[in-house]
Amino acid sequence: MRVLEGFLMFMGALAVLAIVALIVGYVLAILTPDIRSSIRPVVLSSEAVDSFNKKIGDFRNSLRTASSNGTAKDVSLSLTEEEVNSMIVMYLAEGTIPAKEILVNFNDGFLIIYSAWNFTGFPIKTGAMGSFDVENKKPKFILSNFFLGKLPLPSGVNSSIQDLINVIMHLNLPTGDIKINYKEITISEGMLKIVTSVEQVARQ
Repeated sequence: MRVLEGFLMFMGALAVLAIVALIVGYVLAILTPDIRSSIRPVVLSSEAVDSFNKKIGDFRNSLRTASSNGTAKDVSLSLTEEEVNSMIVMYLAEGTIPAKEILVNFNDGFLIIYSAWNFTGFPIKTGAMGSFDVENKKPKFILSNFFLGKLPLPSGVNSSIQDLINVIMHLNLPTGDIKINYKEITISEGMLKIVTSVEQVARQ
C-alpha cells in the first residue's frame, strides 16, 4: 500500500534528520526516548496482516464502485493498531529500510510513534506524538512533539519535520481515475478511521 510505504519513508526521513542533529548531542541522541515507556505492547500476527490487506482491498473496491455509480456516499476505512503494526513488521522483515523497530499506538485523539534505526553504526532512536486533520480535502499530519533520543527538539525543527512528513505523505496518496476527497481522520483508542468521498477525474 503506497500510503503505508510513504509512512515508512517519512520515518526514514526523520531518522536522517536525526543524524544531522547528532552533532549537538550524540550521547543523549542514542538513548531511548522517554516516550518509549508510553508505548503499550501490540499483538502482532499474520491474521492481522491478512485483515489489513482485506480492508485495503475492500476500501479500494468501494471507492471504484462509488465512482462508477456517481454516488456521493462516504467510503470509510478503519484500521487497528494490531493491523498497522503487523504490516510495519512485515515491511521491516523485508529489509528495505534500515530500521530495527517501529511501533505505533493509536490513543484517544493522537498517535505515538517510536522507532529505532541503525545508520552505519549510528544507533538512532526517535519518538513522536501527533494527530491528523484534513485540509483542502487532503490529510494533514500535525506533529506535536518529536524526540531525538532524550533530546526534545525546538518547535521550529518540529515544524520543518511536520512539513516534510506532509510532503512525503501527499506524494504517496492514491492517484488515478478516482480522486479521493478526505473528509475526516479520527484516532481513537487502538483505532484509526478515515472517511472519504470520491469524484471522477475527467479523462483526456
